[in-house]
Amino acid sequence: MKRILVYPNHKRDHAYHWSQRVCRELKELGAQVWAPEEAADALGVPAVSEQEKQRMDVAVVLGGDGTMMRGAHFLLGTEVPILGINLGTLGYLTEVEPADLSWALRQVLHGAYEVEPRLMLEAQVKPWQGQWSQTFYAVNDFVIHRNLMDGLLLVKTKVNQADLAQFRADGVIVATPCGSTAYNFSAGGPIMSPVADNMILTPLCSHSMLDRSIILMGSDRLEFQIGASGKGHKALLSEDGVGVLELGEGDEVRIKKSRYAFRMIKLLNRSFYEILQKKMRP
Repeated sequence: MKRILVYPNHKRDHAYHWSQRVCRELKELGAQVWAPEEAADALGVPAVSEQEKQRMDVAVVLGGDGTMMRGAHFLLGTEVPILGINLGTLGYLTEVEPADLSWALRQVLHGAYEVEPRLMLEAQVKPWQGQWSQTFYAVNDFVIHRNLMDGLLLVKTKVNQADLAQFRADGVIVATPCGSTAYNFSAGGPIMSPVADNMILTPLCSHSMLDRSIILMGSDRLEFQIGASGKGHKALLSEDGVGVLELGEGDEVRIKKSRYAFRMIKLLNRSFYEILQKKMRP
C-alpha cells in the first residue's frame, strides 16, 4: 500500500477543490494519504509528522513552481520523490496538467514512473568577526542583492578560494540548472538542462568588466564578501525568492552543491527542450 503526502497550495487551489479530489482518488486506489498540518482537516486526512515524512513513498504537490519549491523544502532531508500537478502559470517543475490527473495518480500507484534527481544548493553566512551560521538550502537559487534604497554593492567573489572578481552590481545570483529558467534567465543568464551537474553565477546589472554569467562545476565552491561601496553597503541573502538574512560590510557567504537533491517524478516522455519551447512561446 502506497503512503502518499498531498501538499496543496490554498491560494492556487480554491477551497481545495483539486486537493480533495486527489485525496479521494488516492484512497479509492488503495493508498494511505497524509497532508501538512495546516491542510489536514480541510482534506479529511491525518497530519503528517516529522517521523512519518521519512516513510512517505511519494508526495503529490498541487500548485505552481513556487509550491513545488516549498514542497521540496518541506521534505528536505528525506528521499521522497515529488509529483507536481500544475495549477500555476509557467510550471517548469510541475509534470502533470489537471486534465491528466486521474491517469497520473494511477501511474504513481503502479510505480510506472522515473525519478529525476536535481541539484540543490546550500549556503552559510559568517558575520564580520562572527561564526558560520546555520545552513540554508535552495532548489532554484541564492541571491545576494542590495537594498533598493542604497547604492551598488561591492561583492568580492572567489571560486575554490581563488579570486574571481569584485562585482560592483545590484547583486549576484547563484542558480542551479533547475533554476536557470527562473531569475537567472530574467537577468540574462543561460538556460541549462535541469539534470546538469553545474552552478551558474550571474551578476545583476554589473558595472564591472566581468558582467556575464559564469558556468561552474557542481564540485566548485563559491565565497562572497560584502565590501564597502560608498552609499550604503547593506545586502540581503534570499533563497528561492525568500529573504532569509541581512548582510553587512565584511560579512561572508559561501555556497556549494548541497548533499541533498530535489527528487522529481517523471511520467511523460517529453524532453526538457520540448517543455522549454512550449513555455517560452508568446
